[in-house]
Amino acid sequence: MPYLIDSDVLIDVSRGKPAAREYIDALPEGWAISQISALELIVGARDNRDLADIDTFLSAYVIVLLRGSTGSRAYELLKRYAKSHGLHVFDSLVAAIAIEEGLTLVTKNRKHFGMIEGLNFEVPQY
Repeated sequence: MPYLIDSDVLIDVSRGKPAAREYIDALPEGWAISQISALELIVGARDNRDLADIDTFLSAYVIVLLRGSTGSRAYELLKRYAKSHGLHVFDSLVAAIAIEEGLTLVTKNRKHFGMIEGLNFEVPQY
């Protein structure tokens, strides 16, 4: 699994944006979704039908779960970047998962992740 797909890209895919789907389809096999991004999608559901669609969408992919070292890494990231760069809790957890698992985070949000040392990330051009 070389890539971890962030919720902003997943939202585009789940809402049927062709360019987002083409980007994801062009990635090597085996990309994953963090447990945090899955939670963010569920929270963003507009109604029960949307929730069911998101649940079906998520069931097709590998979900990388939180583990103890992820929480510790997120804690360290927050101490380092929360005040200076405005890093939020969910973003710290997503970044920590990517770092801990050796994955490249695919996100459109350079502002939230660009300053994190040790994080490999890619901004999709769609």
